[in-house]
Amino acid sequence: MNRVEELFKDIDYKLIRLTPDFSIGGLCCDSRTVKDGDLFIAVKGCEQDGHDYIKEAIKKGAAAICSTRLPKDLKDIENTRFIIVKDTTKILPILASRFFGKPTRFLKFIGITGTNGKTTTCYLVYEILKNAKKSPSLLGTIQYRIGNKNIDSFNTTPGLLPLHSFFSEMRENGSDYVVMELSSHALKQGRVKGIDFNIAALTNITGDHLDYHRTMLDYVKSKRLLFESLKNDSFAILNHDDKFYKEFIKSTRGKLISYGINEDSDFKATDIKLDINGSRFVINTPKGMINVKTHLIGLHNIYNILAATSISFAVGIDFEVIRDAIARFGHVAGRLESIEVGQHFKVFIDYAHTHDALEKILSMLKKLCNGKIILVFGCGGNRDRTKRPKMGRIASSLADYVILTDDNPREEDPEAILSEIEKGFQRGFKSYKKIPDRLKAIEEALTNRELSDIVLIAGKGHEDYQIIGDRKFPFNDKKVAEKILGTATLAVMK
Repeated sequence: MNRVEELFKDIDYKLIRLTPDFSIGGLCCDSRTVKDGDLFIAVKGCEQDGHDYIKEAIKKGAAAICSTRLPKDLKDIENTRFIIVKDTTKILPILASRFFGKPTRFLKFIGITGTNGKTTTCYLVYEILKNAKKSPSLLGTIQYRIGNKNIDSFNTTPGLLPLHSFFSEMRENGSDYVVMELSSHALKQGRVKGIDFNIAALTNITGDHLDYHRTMLDYVKSKRLLFESLKNDSFAILNHDDKFYKEFIKSTRGKLISYGINEDSDFKATDIKLDINGSRFVINTPKGMINVKTHLIGLHNIYNILAATSISFAVGIDFEVIRDAIARFGHVAGRLESIEVGQHFKVFIDYAHTHDALEKILSMLKKLCNGKIILVFGCGGNRDRTKRPKMGRIASSLADYVILTDDNPREEDPEAILSEIEKGFQRGFKSYKKIPDRLKAIEEALTNRELSDIVLIAGKGHEDYQIIGDRKFPFNDKKVAEKILGTATLAVMK
C-alpha cells in the first residue's frame, strides 16, 4: 500500500475528505477497470476526458479520485474523497513510478521507433542480448516478454500505468535491459515520459497513422520526441539513408551512430547477396568487418539487421556474439513469414499495412520470383485513408495478380475501402478481383498456382482476429493458409 503523502511528495495538491496518511491500493486511469481501493486519476486524453467518468469510477469502487477539479454535480458523490492537482497528465508519470517502486532505476532502456521494421529489429536485439548472456525483456506489437513469461500484446507501447507495472515485474525477474517498440501514438501521448532511454533507434520514416496525426509534420515531430529526450551519454542510432536523417541529428544530444547501405555510415552493408531463402552481406564497422548470413530475406531486413547491430555495438556486445545470434535468428511471426505445408510454390504472410512496406516487399519478391506474384491485401477501416490509393498504385505496378479483400473494416463500408484502393490502380490494370470475404480471397490466391509463383498475403501478419463493425472475430492468415494448403496437398497425395 502507498500513502498519499508519499505518492504526492513535492506535488502541489489539495485533499478533500481524506488525510495524508490515507493508503492507496492501486492506480487506474480507465474507469472500466477500476478495482476496490484504487485511486482513479482523471486524465484528459485526445478524445475523452477522464473527468467525465468520475461517477463511473466511484461506482466501480474507487477509494479516491485525483482530478483537476470537482465535478459540477456533486449529488450522490458527496462523500467521495478527492485529491485536487493542477495537471493530472503531468503528474501521472511521477505517480506511476513511485507507486511501483521506481523500477526504471534498475533497468537499461532501448527504444526503437519508425514506420516499418520496428518489430523485427526489436526481436533481433532481444536475441542478440540473450546470446550475450544478458537478461532482456521485450515490449512490442506482437507480445510482451518478461523473464520466461509471454503476454499477448494489447498495445505496441502500453500506457504509463501498465508500463511501470511491467517494469516492476521485470526488476523482480532479474531483467537488465528492456527492448521497447515505440509507436508515434505513445510518444505523442507521453506514455514513456520519465524513462531515460540509454539507446534510441530510428528504422525509417514514411507516411502512416495520418488519421491520428493529420500531417506528416506532426507524425515526424512525434517520432522526434524520443531523440529529443536523450541525454549526452545516450546513443542515437539513425538510418543514414532515410530522408529525415539530418532532421533527427539536429533533434538529439545523444551520441550518433549511423547505419545504411547507400550513404557512408558507421555501419554500412556491402557485398549484398539476396535469394528467396536468405541473405549474405558484409557489415563495415568502426572496428572491422562482420560477415553476416541470415535466414531473413530482402533489403528491408538488411536495414533491420544494421539497426540491431548498431544498437548491440552501443551496448558493448562482441561482434562474434552479434553475428552468431543473427545467423540463428529465424523469423518474427507475421513478418515475411514463410508458409510451408508441402505445397510446390512459395507463400508468405506479412504485416505490411503501409505503402512503403508493401512496396519494399513486393520489389524484393519481384527480383527473386521467376513466375507470377499474387497479392492478397486490403486496408483497415477507421484508419489513415490517404494510404489506400497509394497501396493500390504499388500493388498494380508490382504484383501480377491482385485480390482486394477485407482487412479490419471496422465500422466503415468494406466496399468503399476497396474502391478507394482501386482508385490508385495504374490505368489499364485489370488483373485483379475484389473478394471481400478474406477466407475466400486467400482460397482464390492459393488455387492453381505454378511452381515458380509467389503468393503474398499482406496487411494482418500475426493478428489472430478480424474486426467487422464493432465485433471481433477469430481470424489468422497463417492458420487459414495452412489449412487450405494442407487440404489441397493432401488431396494431391491421394
